[in-house]
Amino acid sequence: MALLVVLLVGGCYLVNERPRPVHWDLRNSHRGADVGAELEPHSGHDFTNLGPVDIDLPGGQRFHADRMALMVAATHDDAENIDELIGWYPGMPLDKGYRTALELARQFGLKSDRIEDFRRNVLDDLAKGDRVRLGEEDGGTDVRLLTPNGPLVGVSLRYETVNNGQPVTVRISFAWGDNLRLTLRDQATQSPSPTAP
Repeated sequence: MALLVVLLVGGCYLVNERPRPVHWDLRNSHRGADVGAELEPHSGHDFTNLGPVDIDLPGGQRFHADRMALMVAATHDDAENIDELIGWYPGMPLDKGYRTALELARQFGLKSDRIEDFRRNVLDDLAKGDRVRLGEEDGGTDVRLLTPNGPLVGVSLRYETVNNGQPVTVRISFAWGDNLRLTLRDQATQSPSPTAP
């Protein structure tokens, strides 16, 4: 009997550990209901252990990841719409993180100079044994609009010294609403002529 209980509990644990597939359609709207989340004002909702992840986006784009964690946030009083969707890939080795970030940059037409800098800086720090600076290394792309109405999309990497086995985390973000408006305002004040999407 005890063996049966152990097998049942172990089986339930393994079932709960399987990633949950999601396919979200955000082509025409970006509401909490579109991702199965009831959002509260000024709050977020976490989705862990997802995979595969497919998200249909405006402008005919589609985002795909085999496995990741996602957070959706409503940062203002109207919580119906998602202001930001952020996804984190599981930790990975430097070269795999670098390739993943480059692929995402190419897919969404983002500049990858800071991704190149990130890899070069990490390799330099590793060669010098500079653990302090390694923990501060991050890099990423610019952000750009997928369509005139959004979302903004950006990719970033971070080197985590506390996770020696898989030290690089890759993050992708999609922003609408206030985040989109504030970023566009900041970009307009930084350059005399805003860049076309």
